[in-house]
Amino acid sequence: MMHKFRMACPDSVAETLELLAGMEGEIAYLGGGTDLVPQMQDGRRQPDWVVDLSQIPELACIRFDGERIRLGSTATFTQIAGSALIEEQGRCLAQAAGQVGSVQIRNRATLGGNIASASPAGDSLPVLLALDAKLTVLGPAGERRISFERFQIEPGEGLRRGELIAGIDFAAGSRGHTGDGRHVPADKSDFSAGGRHPIRVSAFGKIGSRQSVTIAKLNMAAFLEMEPGEGIVVKSRLALGALGRHPFRLRNVEEEMRGRRLDDSLIVDVTKRLQEVVDGAIPGRYSQTYKRQAIRGLAADVFGDLQQQVSVEKASSSNGPDQGGGKEEQEIGC
Repeated sequence: MMHKFRMACPDSVAETLELLAGMEGEIAYLGGGTDLVPQMQDGRRQPDWVVDLSQIPELACIRFDGERIRLGSTATFTQIAGSALIEEQGRCLAQAAGQVGSVQIRNRATLGGNIASASPAGDSLPVLLALDAKLTVLGPAGERRISFERFQIEPGEGLRRGELIAGIDFAAGSRGHTGDGRHVPADKSDFSAGGRHPIRVSAFGKIGSRQSVTIAKLNMAAFLEMEPGEGIVVKSRLALGALGRHPFRLRNVEEEMRGRRLDDSLIVDVTKRLQEVVDGAIPGRYSQTYKRQAIRGLAADVFGDLQQQVSVEKASSSNGPDQGGGKEEQEIGC
């Protein structure tokens, strides 16, 4: 049986912050409730206040503001998985969202809740590292902008009393359109020769005990930016989850990829390095042998997806640049 608690149901961020300032005791946020409700039912969480964020429209937005893709913290995984904007500009996030739990879970669970729960196996978390996502945190001291990476690992950078995660954002690519025909302005890092855009692709994969409704035993997200002519890797971000307390970037591997083509030779070399990472992360653990082998299949899936996306991008580019047109902002659920 749940213990007694008080509940607040604000309908704006401003009202939420005002209410938080006057609350005493433990405060819990209710987004989709997929984690909080079971925790309260079995006594793991006994908050004095529950603040329902699900009725605040501005927290459920998915939009493009001309430079960055912005998601409100209560955007559900169903919204994210079904967003053409996310599919086009952050494919790995759409893929991860589509693999979270069951349909029923995805309909309720939120991106902000996944971040706040901080599960080592959370599917969205390595994706946010691969996309170099930033968080907007609001509280008594005003607004804080912080990278997701710092938020999850640096002492004192997590949520402080009276604060809430308002939004998550990442840089838009420069692939010419948002996925529904609307134009996306070229990024400043576009290659000037011939006005060509860099090729930017991303992918997510995970391994669990079954095909669906499973907690990941290992997950991976990758982002690549490549020179459009020879397909040379200019920038990469790789992240692994379910190997420690937090998902983490593989910066040494990322550096080794730079200047190389995305070919089978690169994938073989990266896979070997990933196996070394597994050995170093969980030495002597019963799962080490399994995960050392599993990472090979996971890398093959993720990098195979990246290769396929690059092929599609090159074929599309050979047909001429997309002139796009129309609005420079798309809003979903706002």
